[in-house]
Amino acid sequence: MADAVAFPAPAPGVPVGLIDRHAPPLTTELLARYSGPCPRYTSYPTADRFRELRASDPGTQPWDALRSVKTLSLYVHIPFCRSLCYFCACNKIITNQYGLASSYLDHVLREAEWYRERVARAPVVQLHLGGGTPTFLNDGDLHRLMVGLGDVFDLPGGDPVEYSIEADPRVLDRETLDTLRALGFNRLSLGIQDFNPGVQRAINRICSPEQVGTLTEDARKRGFRSVSYDLIYGLPGQDVPSLEKTLDTVLDLAPDRIALYHYAHLPERFRAQRLINSDLMPSPSQKIAMQLAASRRLTDAGYLFLGMDHFARPDDALARAAGEGRLARNFQGYTLMPADALVGLGASAISYSRDGYWQNHHSNKAYAAAIHERGEAIFRGWQLSDDDRLRQWLIMELMCHLRVARSDIEARAGQRLESAFAAELARLQPMFADGLLVLNDRDLYVTERGRWFLRNAAAAFDTYLHQADQTTGYSRVL
Repeated sequence: MADAVAFPAPAPGVPVGLIDRHAPPLTTELLARYSGPCPRYTSYPTADRFRELRASDPGTQPWDALRSVKTLSLYVHIPFCRSLCYFCACNKIITNQYGLASSYLDHVLREAEWYRERVARAPVVQLHLGGGTPTFLNDGDLHRLMVGLGDVFDLPGGDPVEYSIEADPRVLDRETLDTLRALGFNRLSLGIQDFNPGVQRAINRICSPEQVGTLTEDARKRGFRSVSYDLIYGLPGQDVPSLEKTLDTVLDLAPDRIALYHYAHLPERFRAQRLINSDLMPSPSQKIAMQLAASRRLTDAGYLFLGMDHFARPDDALARAAGEGRLARNFQGYTLMPADALVGLGASAISYSRDGYWQNHHSNKAYAAAIHERGEAIFRGWQLSDDDRLRQWLIMELMCHLRVARSDIEARAGQRLESAFAAELARLQPMFADGLLVLNDRDLYVTERGRWFLRNAAAAFDTYLHQADQTTGYSRVL
């Protein structure tokens, strides 16, 4: 008999119609059928579709909409790390020369100034520092960054907003935790990946459970209201027993949220991954078995599966937002604090407004040169068409709320669903047949077992993906 996992209980408030309590269990065969490469849909269109776009171009640009926003999100990319993790595909700079980070921060703050006359003085309801390792910055520069951002943007702080930061538990200390809390940060994301020593050696990231446990406890004592762990399955040397042992340790530490990511091994694209011994890589069937085992272990322990790779304790704000239909999605994944627009600062950072997206130069050298020359570093983006907005809305509704009313789709499309999206519904026929999606007279909705395949459902509505007729370069769903 194939391995199977029962469905977790729905989050509080999830409409009963989404739960098919008589559906057969999720099997390895079903997972394998939908496990191919697919975009993650943190945006639509996806960033690989962006075209050359410059601030000096004539005419209306997406950032012009910033003048009328009521709420704002901020993202700051800090690309520096002290050591190389072999699995990492992020935009990063490995260095022990702190002067590089201090100079980079000068450029970020100058870029922020460029937005002073281009964005409404709207409250920042979500702030995220990502990387790289944002806590590479010393406490003085963390303070300098927040003061500089506060000079341009409205940073209200306090519990109603979410200010989060990614951190490396190997180097984060109590003094920096104190600094972060004093600066208004209330959510901490720790990159764990795996606690197995052999796996850690294979990816060059050695971190003990004791370090993580102490840091988690210290963060909670200081008032961080949510601590999340990033874990990865499919790493070199992993198998089901070793991953389950890591999860036992994680559950003892009881993080508020867990992101369980699938490792995308693409050494032809990411040089660091060439340092991984390919003989240690688990097979596709082993990775599916790990996903099943991990999800079973987390849901049995009481975590709610929110969809894709996100799990949360029932009392966490993200789980409550999912149950109340308030979940949103941006370039950092699921969020409970949606905003009218996002301003991204730093190399490779992406911004968006109701009119489209714009992205900075990827390399630090090109980013710094552009900031020095003109105060901004925009080099590509996307102007949204009416069709883009319709598909963007539909995709995000499915991924965040798992249900879209037929009447809402038809009102926005101006015609019946079957006419507006005939090709898309044809692509979804296998998902309907497998009980992952349901279309009736009222709704298009994702069933409980379909939560695992949100990316597949979204991909059916991605007109650019099917125009290109290829999915190379995307990570696998499972």
